[in-house]
Amino acid sequence: MLLEVNKIDTYYGIFQAIFQVSLGIEQGEVVCLLGRNGAGKSTTLTSIIGLNQPKSGSIKYKGWEITGKKSYQIVRLGIGFVPEDRWIFSDLSVKENLELGLREKKEKGRGLGLERVYGLFPKLKLMENQNAGTLSGGEQQMLTVGRTLMGNPESILLDEPTAGLAPLIARSLGDQIRRLKQEGLTILLAEQNALLAMDISDRAYVIDKGTIVYEGSVEKLQQDRDIMRGYLGV
Repeated sequence: MLLEVNKIDTYYGIFQAIFQVSLGIEQGEVVCLLGRNGAGKSTTLTSIIGLNQPKSGSIKYKGWEITGKKSYQIVRLGIGFVPEDRWIFSDLSVKENLELGLREKKEKGRGLGLERVYGLFPKLKLMENQNAGTLSGGEQQMLTVGRTLMGNPESILLDEPTAGLAPLIARSLGDQIRRLKQEGLTILLAEQNALLAMDISDRAYVIDKGTIVYEGSVEKLQQDRDIMRGYLGV
């Protein structure tokens, strides 16, 4: 198992956000974490990347314990993080934003490099000298993903990448996620758009009120009408 999350509890002050959450991802998989708004998806991802430290439980990456490590230390191990709120530098150009994500390629890394990022997102190449603050929401999401890829990750945590995007743009982004899988990246996708996420994922977890209520294949989930209606609203 490449990434193992074992019974973590994470709090915001005295408020407990997730309860005994466990999940795992194999090398090269796309796994989706589904649930309604506020279910605990983002907290699970920020717990893995070290932005919200779990108070208990264990998180391992390639067999190494990463619980308690700083975010920059976790990133150096090969995990990239694409946040929901699209952290970009509005006054810098698209190319400058991408170059901020660049770091020295590790021996076994899978960094795509600037030209390969442009190959994934051709529109970014066309706008490379444009200020990032002038981009649309979908273009900013492409930029955020591209900058993360410049950091040479082997695995990526995607937090609600289609949030606020028009359906056509969301589908286009889904196609890019498929291409990332073909590049060999391992992806954990937290997403409220259950139908799109299931269409591009190998396995699924469903979280509700901070607790995992389903884990298994996408096919089995699609056949479970109680879970689909009760927790995903589809």
